[in-house]
Amino acid sequence: MKKGCFLLLILITLTYAYQGYKVTEAYIHDKIKIKTSGKLSDIAGNVLPVPLETPGSGEIQHVRHVRRDGNHLFLLSDNRLLHFNIHGKFIRQIAHEINDENDARITQYALNTEIRQIIVIDSLRNVSKYDYNGNRISKERIKHPWQNLTAFAFHDGYLWISAETLVTSHDRPDACQIKHDLYQLDTDMNEISRQPLRIADTGRERIFTGTCVSELLADEEGVYAYSPPFGTEHLLKDTLYITEQKKIPLLYPEKDTGTACIYPVRKGMRYMISTCNNHAGHPFTFCYDQLNFTAYLLPGGFRDDFFGTGYISDLQPVDMYNKSYCFIKSGRDIAKKYPAKAISEDQPVLFLVNLNA
Repeated sequence: MKKGCFLLLILITLTYAYQGYKVTEAYIHDKIKIKTSGKLSDIAGNVLPVPLETPGSGEIQHVRHVRRDGNHLFLLSDNRLLHFNIHGKFIRQIAHEINDENDARITQYALNTEIRQIIVIDSLRNVSKYDYNGNRISKERIKHPWQNLTAFAFHDGYLWISAETLVTSHDRPDACQIKHDLYQLDTDMNEISRQPLRIADTGRERIFTGTCVSELLADEEGVYAYSPPFGTEHLLKDTLYITEQKKIPLLYPEKDTGTACIYPVRKGMRYMISTCNNHAGHPFTFCYDQLNFTAYLLPGGFRDDFFGTGYISDLQPVDMYNKSYCFIKSGRDIAKKYPAKAISEDQPVLFLVNLNA
């Protein structure tokens, strides 16, 4: 009897999910404008170019995780945390001791803009705090039994960390499985709360249920996790389902389930953006404008009509609130505006993108 009721409940749930998805599909054809090409000025009010000065420690390559605090710019380049001003002048290298002392790598960092501190996590599971002048304030070891720390952010006075842990499988006591959780910690790395991570409900059955997190982000309601989707064919429907189903608690914490969700888009006040690869492995940019009900499905990305650097294949947020983004260009892409820097691929220009309100 219990088994029959359980199967009936599953059937009813799938039926309502399917109906909701069909409604979303009809809504797309009736209300949403879909564009397969777009220029950056469609979503951005202005773009600030920042020609990065080459630091004394070497060329700038493989730039990632750009963060801005007023006139201060920070970025990771290989195993270096570099500090520039807003004009691109190199100020200093932060946390060089990490490599000098123990040959570790910088894996994550976050800014505490309230007291102008930089919190750095290295590959040996040490957490170090620095001021903006590069002085180390403290260093301590991570005590949590994490197998892999996937993302890291500072928000509302707390550290937020998504991490994987190996645990014994419930079905097979002789085997292990990966458990992925979102942690809230104080600035001394003491645990405040923990919630399991899962992929957000988008109204359709999923075959793959992986929980790989690439970024922790925030909006006016709280902290959530982002992971680029493995395919792009369902991205618009999934995004619309998330925005339309008001009854679904979208952000951490989810009161009903006690879990935190992973979303296929970066949620913003107006724009929901995802940068990923399609099934062919080519760069793909998705952007949904909630104000104008316009969806951009862009192989290769937006075209830069501000500085003529070509197509932007990888827009990345500069802050965890998704209010501003950035992209990096070098070589022949910047030859018209910056011919001196275009000689080398290792002298990039960082472009800061302010999205329309």
